[in-house]
Amino acid sequence: MKVIKKHLFMVFAFVLVMNVHPWLWAQESQVAPLKLNELIAEALSKNPDVLAAKSKWEVFRERPPQVGSLDDPMVGLAIVNLPTDNFSFRNEDMTMKELSVTQRVPYPGKRSLRSEMAQKEADAAFNDYEEVRVKVSRDMKTAYYDLFYVNKAIAVTEKNQEILKLLNKITETKYSVGEGIQADILRAQVELSKMIDELITLSQTKRSLKAKINTLLHQPGFAPLGDPEQVSWKKFTADPEELTQAAMANRPLIQSMKQMVMRNRVGLKMAEKEYYPDFDFKLAYGQRDDGPMGRRADVITAMVAFNLPLWYRSKQDRRVAEFQKEIRSTQDQITAATNEIRLMVSEKLIEIERAERQLELLKTGIIPQATLSLDSAMSAYRVNKVDFMTLLDNLMTLFKYEIQYYRLLTEHRKNIAEIEAAVGKLSPGEKKG
Repeated sequence: MKVIKKHLFMVFAFVLVMNVHPWLWAQESQVAPLKLNELIAEALSKNPDVLAAKSKWEVFRERPPQVGSLDDPMVGLAIVNLPTDNFSFRNEDMTMKELSVTQRVPYPGKRSLRSEMAQKEADAAFNDYEEVRVKVSRDMKTAYYDLFYVNKAIAVTEKNQEILKLLNKITETKYSVGEGIQADILRAQVELSKMIDELITLSQTKRSLKAKINTLLHQPGFAPLGDPEQVSWKKFTADPEELTQAAMANRPLIQSMKQMVMRNRVGLKMAEKEYYPDFDFKLAYGQRDDGPMGRRADVITAMVAFNLPLWYRSKQDRRVAEFQKEIRSTQDQITAATNEIRLMVSEKLIEIERAERQLELLKTGIIPQATLSLDSAMSAYRVNKVDFMTLLDNLMTLFKYEIQYYRLLTEHRKNIAEIEAAVGKLSPGEKKG
């Protein structure tokens, strides 16, 4: 009996210390905790997807000066009016050697429209780059919060595993002196095995999440990483329509689509300009040899040529129609994306509100009550007023609610991260809970 009471006292003291405050045991000592802001900054500077999108934008940025320039002039060398009977440059007055320069000049306004069109494409590419940054930031937050949850789940599970080990010793001792039943031993061993299995799964998940974070940081998957800092939940209040309007103003994806609408409108003006001709200006210098009748003067030739858009029905008309349809298509894409954002934001806000209510209930009601219930069952078990199964059920109930608290906290933060990504920047509306 002294051995049993000693074990019971150890269990009671352990549970009491670990549950004086439900989050006392959650404050883990970490040598080098991961800081979310630093991880995001590093990912945005090293992630290959971000760098590729930036390079693509820089490529597009070089195009406006190119398309706004004149075509290269054409230099021509020619032999003009050379007689085929004797191939002499002296017999015919119009035989000459000619040097010419030809420059194509588009109809006024076309060059500026081409440059403006390319600039809109570059602006769209910049917003595509910003969208990749938003997604990488969201992915880092999601992985960070998932890793936080796994760490807390491991801590909770290990704590309860130690309690179960002590309880298992107690049941074995009581059984050995004829005060317990074998079913209690088996049940404790089953719950202990389940926790060991859960720890194996959580450990594998932790390694996978750290590999994901390392990948986002563009470093080897198994590079050493610390653990996340403590995450606290904050109340989040925002109006869905205000968030949708903020997304329309700030979300890079929407801004990219708007730039493409403007690009296509410029393209429509450009297509309408194609009904007007371009011009080829040519200046030629002809050198003539002196002939039998005396000296011949050299000659200069000037010429202007332009194209006639005779086939406008199958070319220019179709080009105009193409840009008109492109404008409507992109506008419809903006509408669809806006509706998707509005729906997603509304759903996430509902989930956030539900999680906040549950978190508050767990923090102020359920977990403290479950802790008291476990303490009471432990005291009653010491004097044989409750059976082992009642004590074990109380322990597992508290374990379940502790895990649920951190799961809700993680989902709460991840939903906020989704809204931040949808809006395109950190959302307003956070305040300390």
